[in-house]
Amino acid sequence: MMNTEYVYERDRAEFSLGDTLDIKAGLILACLTFLAIQAGELLRQPLNQYQIIAQGISIMSLILGGFLSVAVLWPYKYYREATPDKYDSWIKQMEAYRANHPEATAVEDALTGARLLSAKQRILLNGSINKRKSTLMFAAFGATVISFMANILTLARHLF
Repeated sequence: MMNTEYVYERDRAEFSLGDTLDIKAGLILACLTFLAIQAGELLRQPLNQYQIIAQGISIMSLILGGFLSVAVLWPYKYYREATPDKYDSWIKQMEAYRANHPEATAVEDALTGARLLSAKQRILLNGSINKRKSTLMFAAFGATVISFMANILTLARHLF
């Protein structure tokens, strides 16, 4: 059934998206670290009032971006399908039942329905985690851009 395959694929995609968001947040955190070093070096130079304001904005953005990035990277409990060994005893019971009742397909249909429902629930749960992480990541990226612009303005005013 095409819908079943789509649900299982979406379930796997939502689970792996969390890792992707973590990688991106880690890159943002690395950029923030570079910008913090740059801001520190800029503050060692003689600056005018506008440059000091720009660096104040940069530092506040760095702090905000750092907290947001850490919030993205904070460990979340993702939901996933049970490991196969969790099904071992159930599979043995089902095989014994089917050996005595070869015409029975209701058990297999019930299993497929239960797995499908469980996958749909995991999509919703993991999707909500990913949405929260994505929102935090975009905000951290915005803070990074603000800090970058403030540093560039300070540097441009310093050089020209």
